[in-house]
Amino acid sequence: MRIHIRHIVPKMIVLTAMIVFLLTSSAVAGGAPEASEIILIDWKWQQTLYNNDTEVVPDDPGRYTVTFDPGRKIHLRADCNRGGGHYSVDGKSIVIEVTHTTRAMCPPDSLEQTFIKNLNAARVFFLQKGNLYLDLKYDTGTMKFGH
Repeated sequence: MRIHIRHIVPKMIVLTAMIVFLLTSSAVAGGAPEASEIILIDWKWQQTLYNNDTEVVPDDPGRYTVTFDPGRKIHLRADCNRGGGHYSVDGKSIVIEVTHTTRAMCPPDSLEQTFIKNLNAARVFFLQKGNLYLDLKYDTGTMKFGH
């Protein structure tokens, strides 16, 4: 059986063009979100789904919010307390550090500490259907925010 180069080359060119098209179109569609897409929105915590199939859902998402400002600072509400800190973004990577909060005594069933701990554990962010998702370090779970 003889294979002719003149038959293979056009097919390889078409195949290469298809691969390049698919790679570039998926990079645009599922590429890294821009930091500007999350700035100056009051993100309300909807839930955290952990990889052990447990879930934490606040009764009132409006009591657990985070806002990213253009100066790389965050402002948050954690139940009965307010706080702040800073964040950095590099591509899809995000690092959040809550540096201070007020110290009001929240009710015993408050999720304040869980919310702050999860924010500090955020390592990747992405947007999907208008929601912000923060993947936690060590692949332990994902926080979901709406607005």
